[in-house]
Amino acid sequence: MEIVCITCPNGCRLNVKVTPRGAVVTGNKCPRGEAYGREEATEPKRVVTAVVRTGSPQWPCVPVRTDRAVPKKLILRLLKALYAMQVTVPVRKGEALLRDFAGAGVNVVFSRTVPPAEGRTQEAR
Repeated sequence: MEIVCITCPNGCRLNVKVTPRGAVVTGNKCPRGEAYGREEATEPKRVVTAVVRTGSPQWPCVPVRTDRAVPKKLILRLLKALYAMQVTVPVRKGEALLRDFAGAGVNVVFSRTVPPAEGRTQEAR
């Protein structure tokens, strides 16, 4: 498989071949590219961003994200869980919404502080 490495500005074009002994990566200019190619071929992961409903007319949703990359095989399950949720404001940026999702060691945190609905200020608009 051919992929472009995204771990540094070089944008190396990697060739990754999966063998019974593991992934063999060529085309990388640094060790990070080799690690990225191996992971992409064997267990790809992504940081997930989404929004969660609040029930507040002033703040109908709040952005959330995973605190680290989650295995791609869990992304759909995570998104379904998030889109089924409704949280109550206020929430604070960095506060955990979900901890250790599906035993993967990944937390979902709020990406923005949202004040209480009745305490909305001019600056928060």
